[in-house]
Amino acid sequence: MTQPHNLNFSNQDLRNRSFKGLDLTGADFSSSDIRGCNFSEAILRGANFQAARCGESRRRVSILIARAGGVAIAVTIAGAFVGFVAGAEAGAAAITATAAVAIAITKVEAGIVAGAIAGAAAVIGCNGIITFLGGDSLRGILLFLGSGIIFGLATIVFFQTVIEVESLSKTSFKGADLTNSNFDEAMIEDTDFAGAIGWRRV
Repeated sequence: MTQPHNLNFSNQDLRNRSFKGLDLTGADFSSSDIRGCNFSEAILRGANFQAARCGESRRRVSILIARAGGVAIAVTIAGAFVGFVAGAEAGAAAITATAAVAIAITKVEAGIVAGAIAGAAAVIGCNGIITFLGGDSLRGILLFLGSGIIFGLATIVFFQTVIEVESLSKTSFKGADLTNSNFDEAMIEDTDFAGAIGWRRV
């Protein structure tokens, strides 16, 4: 296993970092924030976690919400603006292009896809209202109802993604070797010690 040159991680914000499979024998994590860190299968013999803060990090969830929201807004604005200037077909093309770029940049992350779909649904819903007020009642209602169904599906996908991200945001010592490690005064909540060797809270 690889061992980092510097094993002093004390008094640092280490949230969401991965130390998976590393040899961290004797490493010092005292008074550090290790929420969301992945220590799975790492060697942590004699490691010092005194007064460290373990548990769930909300940073990943906050970033996901911000990014998905940004994509939804971008898709909505692009579709609405181009649709207003150049017509419905051009607006649909703008939605597709903006969503495709966002999804490609983020490597098809489910949360971002959901944001893109939600933005498209918002534009479709607005078009439905405009169409309804313009006199084509049936088409307007169908567009509005369709946007609601699409938005609902996007919401389900998004919240499922949030749940998955939250499950990955907990400090994990799964399968780690914690022989003679020190967790004195550590804040231990939402932490996975499944299969950890030699763990004990002093």
